[in-house]
This record gives sequence, C-alpha cells and structure tokens, in this order.
Amino acid sequence: MLKALTIKDDEKFLRQISSAVDFKDKNLAQNLKDIKEYCAANDGLYAMACIQLGVPKRIVYIKSTKPNDTTANAENEQVLMINPEIISKKGKTEFWEACVSGLDNFGLVERPYEIVVKYQNENGNIKIQKFEGFSSTVISHELDHLDGIFHMDRAKKLLQMPARERIEFRKQHPYKIISKDCEFTYKPIEKNKTL
Repeated sequence: MLKALTIKDDEKFLRQISSAVDFKDKNLAQNLKDIKEYCAANDGLYAMACIQLGVPKRIVYIKSTKPNDTTANAENEQVLMINPEIISKKGKTEFWEACVSGLDNFGLVERPYEIVVKYQNENGNIKIQKFEGFSSTVISHELDHLDGIFHMDRAKKLLQMPARERIEFRKQHPYKIISKDCEFTYKPIEKNKTL
C-alpha cells in the first residue's frame, strides 16, 4: 500500500526539484497507476504530486476541484498532468490550504485566480488549458510541490490544525476571490527553508 511522505521524516526529499518525465521511462505507466489509485483510495485530497509518493517526477493528478468535496467518489476532474508548467497567471485569491505531506500545517495562501497550464497527457500529447477559480488554487499548490515548495512557504498566516477541525474553520473562512484580472506575482520565499 502506497503511503504519502511527510515533512516529519522526508522534508529534504520533498524539497527537491522533480525531474522532467521521459516517456520512454519503463516505470511511467506504474507511476501513473499508483498516483491515480492513491487519490481514489484517500478522502480529503484534491490532488497529489508524484513526489509526495516518493517519485520525484513532474507528474500531478487532479482529483477534484470542488472546495467542499474531496471524498473518494468526488473525482470530478481526473486530470493527469505530465511535465506541467504555468505559462500565464492573473487575478488573486485566498484559501486556507493544507496538505497530506504538510501534516497539521494550515496556511492562508494567495494564488492566482486564473492560470494557463501547458502539460502533456498520458500519451505525450501537449495540452494547453486555462483554469479559473478554485481549480487554479489546487493546481498551483500541486505544481509548487514539483519545485519543492510547500503551501507553508507561501502562507500569509499559518496555524496548526488537525484535519477534522479544518472543515469547520473553512466554513467560517471560505475560498475568497480578491480580483479576477490583476497582475499576480508570488512574494519571494526563503531558500532552503525547513519547518
């Protein structure tokens, strides 16, 4: 059974930059199967980056982009992104983010309202797709993992809160759109930050 790595024991590994995927890689099919199966079997996940399962390759799986629906049968997206990169971003949102690898760290993070992502699908075909709103937040969070960045690194505020308490907290502090079209730039984060 696959297990997600966490900052408790694996922070150094999780902070590495994931490698570009080579479609000739004989393990690629198994990596894609593993990430899909892990997400399907675990409630509470919007998405997952392969590095969180111990595979430092540029692969993310988007399970659900509905703010209040992360159950195992909530798979409304089911998008695999291989070698993804954000090619444009704008607008600004805020959301209290959490992460299976980040344990109880719960942070208020600003993300772009809209992103355009270039990626390859399972067949290696290049896709260019626009995502808005909460989808942009989920995907931006996962793509950060590919560069060894955690939501805690970007958080304006950071709390320690177990998962069961976060549900109620988010009801009082829901996803917030600040602007749909302003310029968006991340603030610099500390290099080699450890938690």
